[in-house]
Amino acid sequence: MKKFILICTMILFSAPVLVSAQEIQSKPLVPQDQQKRLDLMKSKGVEASLTILPVRLLGNPFDRVSEVLGLFLEEQGLKNIELDNTLFNPSAKFDLTNLADSVCKFVKGHPINTDYLLYAEMNGSREVGLNELRAVVVNKSGEIVWTDIQTSNDEAFKKLEPNEPMELCMLLSQRLGPQFGLNEETARAAKPGKLAAIMDERSGLPPASEREAMHEQEKFFKGSLPKGTLMIFPVRDCGEMNSADAAELTKMINKAGICKAVASKDSLLLKASREDPNELKTLWNLAREFREYVKKNHFDADYLLYADYAFNPKNWEQGYVHFVVCNRGGDWVIADFQNSHHPDYQSVKPLSGNDCSKLLVKRLEAYSKWSLADELRKIIYTSGIDTAISKFRDLSKQTDKYILSEDEMNMLGYELLKENKLQEAIGIFTLNVEAFPNSYNVYDSLGEAYAAAGNKEMAIKNYEKSLQLNPESQSGIEALKRLKSQ
Repeated sequence: MKKFILICTMILFSAPVLVSAQEIQSKPLVPQDQQKRLDLMKSKGVEASLTILPVRLLGNPFDRVSEVLGLFLEEQGLKNIELDNTLFNPSAKFDLTNLADSVCKFVKGHPINTDYLLYAEMNGSREVGLNELRAVVVNKSGEIVWTDIQTSNDEAFKKLEPNEPMELCMLLSQRLGPQFGLNEETARAAKPGKLAAIMDERSGLPPASEREAMHEQEKFFKGSLPKGTLMIFPVRDCGEMNSADAAELTKMINKAGICKAVASKDSLLLKASREDPNELKTLWNLAREFREYVKKNHFDADYLLYADYAFNPKNWEQGYVHFVVCNRGGDWVIADFQNSHHPDYQSVKPLSGNDCSKLLVKRLEAYSKWSLADELRKIIYTSGIDTAISKFRDLSKQTDKYILSEDEMNMLGYELLKENKLQEAIGIFTLNVEAFPNSYNVYDSLGEAYAAAGNKEMAIKNYEKSLQLNPESQSGIEALKRLKSQ
């Protein structure tokens, strides 16, 4: 169910914010003429075109927030999205009805080339934080199509962790997407578009050829690291060089048995800026600087690692852990990005340099092992799903060699589902249920596969189990309702 977003295309990532059945049922009925316009928009589906005005954050327009919102909708399948930097200045005293009327008047005075226009604002204060999200969609004729408001009193809003613009963009995209007919199927079929290209540029991503070369280097890294030497440079700890953290990190890596780690004798503080609001750009600027440093010098080690920590001792959500690994020739092997939106970061909740090092070791250990999902993929395409299932239990016990990821297994299942290999997809999703029985998402995915295979009974059974674990899952609620109405 959960759409996996590649690290190279995201600026921050968090789990989708979902809407409860109670919220859906409590929504007020819309006027009949507006409902017709809403039904028309939904019928257009992914082909509908949408203009997004600058999103207002605490009263100020921010184009970066608009880009993120557009990206989330694009990833759900909406193909034609335009960003318009024309400023719309509503009165701060407007209620939602008056705000919608104001947006309608704005469109009549500023014609758009798309079918629809979206205006959104995130309100609150610097003292209290963000506590309200308002959104209005109108058609090109200046007629209201959809309005929405979420406040800190609403259940979906309360689930935001942390409560920040990225999370509100995700919440809005989850609420608006179904109004455009967007769903899991359209998300799987979605291809990177204009917004993805903008985000790639914002993030400072290297060319695709360099990223592919990294993928090949990482494969070699997995096989060679256990017998190799990894040199650890002084950590850039909150902007300052910290050799003590590097020494502790070296001990942790050796204790974990990942490889032979040695502390570098060089004093090195990279100068790549930490100020860009796009955190991925911070990482890639650092990666480029470290690569050039390695290329210009000679080191007696197979691999070299440079880490960048930022943390708040009082709030684990305000920080990040980045690290870059190069081989001795200066080729990139790993550029890893972790902040409060990532599961591994959330599991450690770093409040100190030592905590950041623990997270880094956890991440490095994962890179040093082979993906069990990748191994199963090879077996399926060479020997079939039955062989893959029979080998799964033995391979999953080899924790020194393989790492089992719920997301990677889900990706494999959807890959098979997209290729119409229904029994293979069901088999992989079933293994994921076995491995992660407390995850609502794995049951949701299995239910979807059974539904695609025409097994209504098993589809309903798994969706019901998913909703037992997460009653707030909008996709599960809608899928179950659809199945039971057939």
